[in-house]
Amino acid sequence: MRDSGSGTILGLGIICSLLGVMSLGLIVVSENLGVQRLQALAETAVLAAEDRYLGLAVGFPCESADQIVKEFGATLEECHKVSSDIYIGVSQQLMGIVHRVNARAGSGMDPAR
Repeated sequence: MRDSGSGTILGLGIICSLLGVMSLGLIVVSENLGVQRLQALAETAVLAAEDRYLGLAVGFPCESADQIVKEFGATLEECHKVSSDIYIGVSQQLMGIVHRVNARAGSGMDPAR
């Protein structure tokens, strides 16, 4: 029985397996980075909306948040004001998966939260 070349096949199998695992890890890391960017976008939009709500900038809070979110390819799902706080919800499809994040901006933390 000839076993010549079996080490080459085994080595190629190990290399292909490692490349597959590394590719899967890269996809997971890329997805996580996309979600973190979406969260940063939501926080930026809610801070801009709060500036409009407090009169530090000209415009309407929810419309300005929607404009910022749309510039980056996401969708503003909700925007509402509760006393002096503004809440927004943003969604975006990343790699075939719809991700949703929320952000809040307000003048101070309520001790009941």
